[in-house]
Amino acid sequence: MNETDERTAETGRGEAVAKVIRLPFADTAPEVSDTPAPETPAPTPAARVDMTKPEPPAPVEGRVFTAQEWELGEDPEGDAPWISPALRTPEGRTARRAYVQRQARRRIRRWVARQRTPRGIVPTTIRGGVRIHRWVRGIEGQNADAAKRRAEMLAREAERAARRAQFALLQKDAKKKAADIAQQESSMALVQATAAAATARSKFLQRAAAAYLPMAGIDAAGFVFMDGMIGLGAGVLVNLAVLARVGRRPDMSPEELEELERAEAGLPDRFEMGMTPRAFEAMLHEALTKEIGVAVHSLQVRPRNWGFETVVVLKNQTPEKLSANLGLLEACLPGVRTNSALLQQSAQARNECVLRIPGDDPWKAVPELPYRAPKSVTTHELHKAQFGADMSGRPLALPGKRTSVAYIGKSRSGKSTMLRARLDVLTATNDRIIVGIDLGSYGSGFGPYRKCMSAVARTPQEARVVLEWALAIGMGRPKLFDRLGMGLNWEASPERPGITVVIDEFPALVMAAKSETFPEPEEGEEKPLRLDELVKQIKLTSEKSDVDLEIASQGVTRDRVGANMWLAELPVQVMCACDKDDIVQIAGGGAMAQGWRPDRLLPAMGDAVNDASVAYVMAGGDYCEPIPYRACITSDEEADRRATERAAAGMCELDAESRAFVPGVVLPNPGGGDPWDDDEVEQEPLPILLRTIRTIYRDLGDPSGLTEDELFDQLHGFDPTSWDLDSFVPEGGKPVTKGAVLALVLDKVLAPRGQKWAKESYRPKGASKTVKGYRLRDLKALIGEGDEA
Repeated sequence: MNETDERTAETGRGEAVAKVIRLPFADTAPEVSDTPAPETPAPTPAARVDMTKPEPPAPVEGRVFTAQEWELGEDPEGDAPWISPALRTPEGRTARRAYVQRQARRRIRRWVARQRTPRGIVPTTIRGGVRIHRWVRGIEGQNADAAKRRAEMLAREAERAARRAQFALLQKDAKKKAADIAQQESSMALVQATAAAATARSKFLQRAAAAYLPMAGIDAAGFVFMDGMIGLGAGVLVNLAVLARVGRRPDMSPEELEELERAEAGLPDRFEMGMTPRAFEAMLHEALTKEIGVAVHSLQVRPRNWGFETVVVLKNQTPEKLSANLGLLEACLPGVRTNSALLQQSAQARNECVLRIPGDDPWKAVPELPYRAPKSVTTHELHKAQFGADMSGRPLALPGKRTSVAYIGKSRSGKSTMLRARLDVLTATNDRIIVGIDLGSYGSGFGPYRKCMSAVARTPQEARVVLEWALAIGMGRPKLFDRLGMGLNWEASPERPGITVVIDEFPALVMAAKSETFPEPEEGEEKPLRLDELVKQIKLTSEKSDVDLEIASQGVTRDRVGANMWLAELPVQVMCACDKDDIVQIAGGGAMAQGWRPDRLLPAMGDAVNDASVAYVMAGGDYCEPIPYRACITSDEEADRRATERAAAGMCELDAESRAFVPGVVLPNPGGGDPWDDDEVEQEPLPILLRTIRTIYRDLGDPSGLTEDELFDQLHGFDPTSWDLDSFVPEGGKPVTKGAVLALVLDKVLAPRGQKWAKESYRPKGASKTVKGYRLRDLKALIGEGDEA
């Protein structure tokens, strides 16, 4: 019978069985015939059932499985051992091999380092031997030793008492009695020591047999059954392993044990950039909780390419205490650079702050100053033009549309570097006129960018021209708002550009303003404003006209800027390394507790750059967190090339409507001029009075000096009308002396020049005594002839 016939027979048998017992789970359903089924006869009444007899068992329903059907067959893929998919490729196996080797090297290094601790093999073995010997001796051995020492002590006391009684002259009976008592105590102690030693000896032998005989047996068995000395050595190693096992726990105080566990866990004792975040977290947590005393709720360490950034959540505390102890925190983290730890108050929660611990070079992410083609930036895009970055590389870009900026910092803090990076952005605009004022360094603070600036004022006279020009435009432009359809503010465009006045070394401008003198104004005329007052007026009246200020100053306190405390009120503040008083003046009293700590920045010293050009920025909502930024820099050659390229492309010209407010005004040094050209330096003319006095001295043969009366008489003889003494006396007033008139005139002439000619003692020719008057040496110093008399 072939395979087909067998299947047919099995199918037929299955159908027959299914019809008989009506299996519900039969494999093959009965065939459905098209012929109608025969009518079923009516049911007959059921027969009587005998309930006393047991019911016969019901037939078993279901499918019967054979042994071949339920046994599992072979599955080559499923029966094979599981292999990680990462190990199925050559790269995965190479990586796994490198990982295993690295872990093995770590274990070996850790084991070697552990040998220098109390958990090393040698200390552990010695400690185990000592402990076993201590157990063998037991309490009985210790008691026997104590009894023996007591008997020896009492024997010595009895011997001394007997010697005192033998040679006593006074109280001989009492001393003899004391010697007898001492002898009795010594005898009793000897008996007790002998009994204790006997008891301890038996216990010692029992414990020694239990402890040392197995070791000796192991050595002997190794020597006998393992080829002599090799077996003996193996037995000794087994014994040493047993001793090491017994002495595995060191006898140390809790503090020493904690220090040992720190060393075994690999916790570092010094901050390093290569340490793991977990190790740094343990190190920082110990410093915060134990040394500074801050209650820490949680720490979250985020490794960065510049160092570690940690989110610290305090427990029922604010970060004020932590901010005040940043120096102590650095001392508790050995290896952290001084004044480098940074704290930032989180905006999400008051008890949450961000702590940054930078490494040796935290500014690796700051890029080079981006290149910008001439006239490729608009005023509306200034807030996107990068000129700095923080340690993570996030860009720094400040607004310049009707917004003034202050750069505050100590000397050598990098204000000019930050200002030059900002000028790289401003001079690339197509709708702004950039003018500069630098009285402190004669324009050199702007670097090569003065080539592409519309004006550079280097003297007080030039600064007045620039400031009066800017103020006149700023106060006149509101008249054009409705006419030009600009609404409420001036909208800068290439046809109608805005103006930015960049002032470097603002304290120098304040000092120049203090030394300004003006003639008495005629009736109906107003007294001219000083230089610093002009700057203040521009700030108060000209921002809507898009005449903005960018001011760099060494501080905002009164000793630096005098009455110009408004500098701390500018909307954008860039704080380089400065004093605490400046921080309080700019950001308020609680700013330092929130992380505004430019006082911790170190200015450049010699060739060490330190934190030069690093600053905290406050500028609205975009820069409201205490995050330090650093200016992007480029080489001097590249900066000079950019400035030359922008100067060749042309600078923005003032629109005709604004030019009508300043008719005939010519800005000084367009393109920066040449600060090293001596021909352009205008020498202030020598006052006529000094020239006249020098002529008088020369005609008299250059005497060492003249008294005030002699000098006045010589001037009166030179010009009797101007030097008439009666002309200096007001009508009805008291007469004045020649010396008073001469001192008043000299002060009026020399004060605007910042000079003073005081009377000094000198010795006329042929005289034996000195007199007081006006020396020729001082006159030569005033007119620049030298100091020779």
